[in-house]
Amino acid sequence: MLSLVTGSSGLLGRCLVERLKERAGDLRLIDLVAPDPDQAAHEFIRADVSDEDPVDAATRGVDVIYHLAAAQRMKPQFASWSEQEIMQKNLDGARNVLRAAERAGVRKVVFVSSSGVYGVPRSLPCDEDHPAVPLGAYGRSKLLAEAACREACERGLDVTVFRPMSLFGPHMSGIFVMLFEWVRRGQPVYMLGRGLNRVQTVSAWDVADACVLASESPSARGAIFNLGSEPETVPTVLDMVTALVDHAGTGSPIVPIPGLAVRAAARALGLVGKSPIVAEHYILADRSFILDIEAVKARLDWAPRYDNTQMMIDAYDWYAKAGEAYWQPLHPVVRLLSRLLPTRASGR
Repeated sequence: MLSLVTGSSGLLGRCLVERLKERAGDLRLIDLVAPDPDQAAHEFIRADVSDEDPVDAATRGVDVIYHLAAAQRMKPQFASWSEQEIMQKNLDGARNVLRAAERAGVRKVVFVSSSGVYGVPRSLPCDEDHPAVPLGAYGRSKLLAEAACREACERGLDVTVFRPMSLFGPHMSGIFVMLFEWVRRGQPVYMLGRGLNRVQTVSAWDVADACVLASESPSARGAIFNLGSEPETVPTVLDMVTALVDHAGTGSPIVPIPGLAVRAAARALGLVGKSPIVAEHYILADRSFILDIEAVKARLDWAPRYDNTQMMIDAYDWYAKAGEAYWQPLHPVVRLLSRLLPTRASGR
């Protein structure tokens, strides 16, 4: 069996490749970023999935496609992109993969969408029938890609869609890497509001397991599944960050900041393309957000193995040990905000 993984050099891609290496079959990888040395044994195509020709070539002879590739502003290579560019890139990529899969007679496509399609949760936990009203370009692109998946299913292609919460794991990027860098340096950790909200996350390893299960399950055809840690175990944001700071032992103070001013500043900077922090971050940062995962547990016999706090600590440990080659310089906007914001710690 031949499996194609798009976005193979990303956080989830690396974990999925490791899981697939444990099983029988061959792998073909496609990404804009070269693979790690431990992936060198697999066929690799350096290409952009929004370009139709290389996707067609990559799909020939493939049995299963795992479509993970996506553009988002938190990734360094897309930091200067506009909202429209992000949305079009992701939608074109998904459509190309689906069309190529149909032409090549691919048996199964697994598409990784995002919990960002829901926007502001109206009820908790959100199940898969919760209204989808995404806040930004990334969530909108994923929702439009889901529609393309449904259309492909209606034409006979077997597609399963996952909506994971924010992922933790090795090689992660994004807003949580800012948190890790603050903690590593012993700098203040800024928290929108009092941190009493509960925000579910999910391990990239758990998502990789779900992807493999979906590729093997006839009952997953045409299904959309939420993915996250066990809802009952999700701690408050304050408890999570406190556990991380205590584990790291760097003495970072935790500083609550009012949401109104930060949202206004982040929105203004985002409108002119100067901030890596987008609407999904600053609007949802002090709100609880938890997904219902009963459907995927029942239909795929999947269950998360990692809780929020442990997956965050594991990811931080990887980041702290990775060395200067991986440590992220703080974005200029984040450095500026760090100077302007207060440094008084919350009571702990």
